[in-house]
Amino acid sequence: MRTTTDRILTAIFCDDIRQEMGNKMSFMGCYQSELLVPTTPIGLSKLCVYATVLTPIARPFKSLTLRVVLDGQIELARLEVPVEALTNLPEVQDETATRKSISTALMFSPFFIEKPTSLRLMADTEEGEIAGPRLLIKVVPTADSISPPTEKSKPKTSQAAKRKSARKKAGSAV
Repeated sequence: MRTTTDRILTAIFCDDIRQEMGNKMSFMGCYQSELLVPTTPIGLSKLCVYATVLTPIARPFKSLTLRVVLDGQIELARLEVPVEALTNLPEVQDETATRKSISTALMFSPFFIEKPTSLRLMADTEEGEIAGPRLLIKVVPTADSISPPTEKSKPKTSQAAKRKSARKKAGSAV
């Protein structure tokens, strides 16, 4: 499938999306590029993806399917935007705008994590595939998994410090 470069796909990965008064949205617990978990397997009560896809005004979408893909192979969600919705988009009000956008929220509740993995948002259009952002899911290293310093890695004590330590021990033994 051909990859497009002047169409853009963005995503916000977060714990929750809330509709607020005044036609505002709030994104709770936003992840940047990584979601860290203490262990696997683990379940999250919810994981949300807010997707926005942009296209030049002169080239509106004729077909659009959004997908959330696990490890580049397993499709977790697919949202096919109806053709009627694409053709009935409101006219762009800003005369300086160069693109039209379509946004939607995808929610997984609950969301189970079996192992360290990655999620990627993808879009399929009549012109080809658009690769969106990726969220890496990693397990946080625990204190048990961090190895203690070895003899070679311990800092060397100077001779003066050793003598001072020996004098303190001798003085406390009296």
